[in-house]
Amino acid sequence: TVTEPGKFFGKLNWRIEEPDGEFFTRDALQEFYQDPHQPAHLINHDNEYLHYQDDWWIIDFEYDNNPSGTPPFAFVYYRGSNDAWDGYGGVVVYTRDAALPQ
Repeated sequence: TVTEPGKFFGKLNWRIEEPDGEFFTRDALQEFYQDPHQPAHLINHDNEYLHYQDDWWIIDFEYDNNPSGTPPFAFVYYRGSNDAWDGYGGVVVYTRDAALPQ
């Protein structure tokens, strides 16, 4: 898991509430490459497991220690497909904190 310019790894964790109130929890380590023509487009294709492919677009972000004092975040729109589901997608805000600031 060595990064380099235009490449990064994301450890993704998610959980889905089941009808009985329990949670179905999963995680994955994904490798992304930056589209050289659209730097906000991150690509994860050619995967063996379920032949999945994910495309992420960074809509907005903020760095650590920015002048506005805004906590760092990444606002991501994503689309993907795999052998079981073609066309999943949504949006997510990634932060280091468990909740967004007020």
